[in-house]
Formats: sequence, structure tokens, C-alpha cells
Amino acid sequence: MEKDIVIVTNNSYVINEYDNTINIDGEYLDVLYKVRDLTHLGYSLVTHPLAASIRMFYSPVRSVVMRKGFSKRSIEIIENSIEKYINTMGVRKPDYRNGEDYCTLDAVLLKEGIEN
Repeated sequence: MEKDIVIVTNNSYVINEYDNTINIDGEYLDVLYKVRDLTHLGYSLVTHPLAASIRMFYSPVRSVVMRKGFSKRSIEIIENSIEKYINTMGVRKPDYRNGEDYCTLDAVLLKEGIEN
């Protein structure tokens, strides 16, 4: 993987698989907050910070690929994504009962995104 690429994740499966990770000890929303912070420090999004399906919003884990290099569009995307995540989740809670399945899905989707 390129050296200017970093993966922001709270997924232990991803942390164990890749060297260039930023480990977030927290929830999906904490990953989004860290991604937002990094966009303001000059990183841009490679993968979208939100899951492609509503069911994946319930995942307690998330991995986002970023690259060194400022992007105003990335700031807009992450700010909107945080708002959408908060509004969509509302009073709902993450699905911890299926946490291992979500870890596997997140890791597989990440791998496919990186390789393609």
C-alpha cells in the first residue's frame, strides 16, 4: 500500500492486517470525528466515510482510507457525513451482538476498495 495512505479504524481485524492504521478506541462516530480532524490537517478521503447501506450504519466498526493532500471537498463530505450519521442513528444503538460479523464485513470491503 502507498506510504501516503492511512486507514482510520476502530476495527481490530483491520488493525491486525495493515501497518498504516490510526487506531480509534471508540465507536463509529469517533472514527468519523478523527477523519474530520485529519481532513482539517491536510488529508483527503479515498473511501467514503459512510457505509453504503443503512444496515451497515448499525455497525459498531468503521474503516476509512485517507491520503495526504488537502481537499476542500473531503471536508464537506465528512462534515455532511457526521451530520447524516447522527440524524440517521437518532436514538438507535449500534448492533454489538453481531460485532464480529461487522468486523469481517468492514475488513473485506476495505480490502476490496484498496485492491481495486
